[in-house]
Amino acid sequence: MLDPIKRFANRFALGTMLSLICSGFGVISRLNAQTFEGIQNSNFAGVHTVYSNPALLTSMAYKRHANISTLGFEVNNNMFVITAPFTLWQVITGNVPAQYQNANGKVHWQKDFLHQQPIGTSGWGTVAAEYRGPAYANRIGKRFVWSTHSRTRTQVSVQNVSNGLLDYGRILMDTSLRGTSWSLDQRSSLPFSLQANAYQELGASLAVAIVDSKKLKISLGGTAKYLMGLGHYSIVSQGMQLHTYGRDSMQILQSDVQVSYSETQIFKRFMSGLIGGLPSFRDIMGHGIGFDLGVSVEGGKGGGSAQMKERWLGDPTARNYHWRLAASVTDFGKLSYGSQVNTFSFSNTSPVTLKTDSAFFGAFQQGGSGGYRYLEDFAKKNLNYKQETGTVHFVLPTQLHIQGDLRIMAGFYTAFHWQQSLLSLKSVGFRQPSSLVVVPRLETKWVEISMPVGLTNDYRKGNIGACVRVGPIFLGSDNFLSNMISNNIKGMNVYFGLSSSIGKIKK
Repeated sequence: MLDPIKRFANRFALGTMLSLICSGFGVISRLNAQTFEGIQNSNFAGVHTVYSNPALLTSMAYKRHANISTLGFEVNNNMFVITAPFTLWQVITGNVPAQYQNANGKVHWQKDFLHQQPIGTSGWGTVAAEYRGPAYANRIGKRFVWSTHSRTRTQVSVQNVSNGLLDYGRILMDTSLRGTSWSLDQRSSLPFSLQANAYQELGASLAVAIVDSKKLKISLGGTAKYLMGLGHYSIVSQGMQLHTYGRDSMQILQSDVQVSYSETQIFKRFMSGLIGGLPSFRDIMGHGIGFDLGVSVEGGKGGGSAQMKERWLGDPTARNYHWRLAASVTDFGKLSYGSQVNTFSFSNTSPVTLKTDSAFFGAFQQGGSGGYRYLEDFAKKNLNYKQETGTVHFVLPTQLHIQGDLRIMAGFYTAFHWQQSLLSLKSVGFRQPSSLVVVPRLETKWVEISMPVGLTNDYRKGNIGACVRVGPIFLGSDNFLSNMISNNIKGMNVYFGLSSSIGKIKK
């Protein structure tokens, strides 16, 4: 099953890695990890609240709660757009115009529905996944809650792609276009970046309600995480100018590039992280420690005794707070790779010719680190080459979270969630874009419907999503409704999972 995925990953590496060589690399790639807004801000999120603020564990609607498995995917870019003469809603409702249907009455999808965008020199794209593995939260009395969790994050991203670079990358990835007339004249001063990373974390959290009176509840919470690096590759350039000519040559006019890559099983590691499950300890390539800290305040509540009566804590009438505010800092820490990551740099000020012949393509098509070794051998012979030493460090996507929730009436709430990245675009490592989302929702013990609305991707893109929970099962997307009503789609995400309460509270 992994073979076609591995072939795709190898082809992606070929296109993007060579594209890297064709451009100036910035120092940070985007990690658009899932935000799970539809379930994250629910009173029935249970142990899921630990990912945005561990203090919110004291407000969960259960004595004990477990996540069995939750998975989310996201694809986003500004380089390509799906522009069809109909919307996805028309597809779902069967109202696609007849001229866009085949003889069987099905939608006739055409390749010219996919359009390349005029991006100048600021194109970006990401493919990301987050797997929330087994997690468990348990109350101790009325004030304390402890939890454990596991999570995997995987991403591949590029930044500051130019129109010329994008055209060239398409040639590299599509063998049917080779031998045709094409050229690249990449002279932009903007930096370019490519990075792929996968890591897992094991976390332990403790939350305590330091004040739990009739009208006010104040809670503190913290999480400590052990991080396990699964793989990494990147090309970082502070400046590169390229020019292609003929059918099999590229001229590097000048360069200042740093390359890092792990051993040959990197794509297998990425897929292992994307699919989920814990790696064996012998496969861990990097190690690190991370922390989360949070505080929450609830006003107009009935106190702990109102929640602990002879009823299961899944009954929303047992929680009568009027408002809640919470703040946290998450993912503070770093991941370090040692000798299993090879790092080198190269530079030149006089033009050097790189042959993009069969040997060149063959090295990348082998998969793994074959292409990197080919580049390293070329750099040793033709450029100013330097082998880098020391440990490679990557920072986590540190963020400030401000969350609020207002009870409009029984069963009807409106939450807001502001996520502000605390990393600059020049940081080396992971970075999650900032966002501001409002989440109105109807929630009961067995059914919940929410509609996240807000600005994502560093406040540059407006989205409308939807999430439905039926008992322990939930399915959602942060941009589902936006994509339903638009015929210009640049990205999408989806998440789904199975989480359940365990046990009841007795008097």
